[in-house]
Amino acid sequence: MQKDLIIRETDKTPYINFNASTGLLQFHGYSLPENSFEFYIPVINWLEKYIEAPNSKTQFDFRLIVVNTSSSKMYIDVFRKINQLVESGKSEVSVVWYYELDDEDIHEMALQYKDFCKAEFRLIGTEYRLFE
Repeated sequence: MQKDLIIRETDKTPYINFNASTGLLQFHGYSLPENSFEFYIPVINWLEKYIEAPNSKTQFDFRLIVVNTSSSKMYIDVFRKINQLVESGKSEVSVVWYYELDDEDIHEMALQYKDFCKAEFRLIGTEYRLFE
């Protein structure tokens, strides 16, 4: 089985916790890295390996606060991997995207990813702050 991927959050990068044995893949926090490609390439590489032998159920859990333009482009690559996983038929894939109700930018971004995504995609608006 593939090793889990855990990246601790900073004030500019999200907490990423990919648990291969449970199939819960989390993105939480701020995504403002200096070099988005460099930050996200281990994530993309992990997903490529995971697609080969995924859990029978996979849930992507997004709780992002701020995402810069270069990170949003990297998330397109993440969603390409999600689509590949769906198309493989090896896992029941879902995406849950939490956003703060008053955050129109993140909501709009999530809607664009939802249109592109082939997995079941739920948007959940919250009245409370995702992170304090």
